[in-house]
Amino acid sequence: MAELIEELAYVTVGATDLGAWSRYATQILGAEVVDLGPGELRVKIDERAYRYIVGVDAADRVAALGWRTRDRAGLDELAGRVAALGFAVEQFDGAAATARQVDAGIRFRCRNGITHEVVCGAARGREFAARGDVTGYVTGSDGLGHVVWTVPDVPAMDDLMLGAFGMSLREDIPTPVGRGHFYGCNPRHHSLAVLPGEELRFEHVMAEMLELDDVGRCLDRAEDLGYRIRQPLGRHRTDHMVSFYIETPGRFGMEIGWGGVKCGADWAEIRDSNRRRPWGHGDAMRSHRAAAGNGHA
Repeated sequence: MAELIEELAYVTVGATDLGAWSRYATQILGAEVVDLGPGELRVKIDERAYRYIVGVDAADRVAALGWRTRDRAGLDELAGRVAALGFAVEQFDGAAATARQVDAGIRFRCRNGITHEVVCGAARGREFAARGDVTGYVTGSDGLGHVVWTVPDVPAMDDLMLGAFGMSLREDIPTPVGRGHFYGCNPRHHSLAVLPGEELRFEHVMAEMLELDDVGRCLDRAEDLGYRIRQPLGRHRTDHMVSFYIETPGRFGMEIGWGGVKCGADWAEIRDSNRRRPWGHGDAMRSHRAAAGNGHA
């Protein structure tokens, strides 16, 4: 099927402590926080109006993934594809479109239990100026970054991502309990990856910084401010990213990285000869690399 999704445009987060997220976004990410009142804030890391929407919730969680398609015709075609898979598709009403600052959108829950929103006409905000000594983030045609979930049904995710969404399978790697799949829709190596598991669990969201020094300084800030570092600095074999993992106020991980490889139409042919030897990320990732043949997310 033709590719309809252009990017992972945003992530919505449910939070028990908005203040903690505001501090994290400004102090760690160097982002701009737009406070929309007592119940919601938006985090801006580029010229888009937002990349993260954080709202008050009874539990800390990733509430939805926000995907962008090229235009209204693409959105309508995608809605039909999703409905053909048996999902109940909810069209955005005027209030929902205004809240998301888009022309139109749909919402549905996939077979693995992840809520997806797909929009067109995502609004651009004012020019972004990073705070402190952050130079900025790699977004643009690459989208927000990537997300990784553990899911009970990887083939069902294939049906959605490779079928309805028309994305590319960039990696198919072994894990101790099955195959992990990495899906790409633009030059970024992957916008979504899923690992097999008994229950749905959000693993991490990735933000890619413009310079390696940005990553190092971010790590310094995180350690100085007492944030938990889930995995120390290291490099991936799959997407070549140099990164570390930090625990967010939502108790899930965020990968802060630099230097991700760009993938073209020939990626499947060149990837095995284009690998870099992985290093770092601590004992947990070393054991994972041994089990998975030195590939990881």
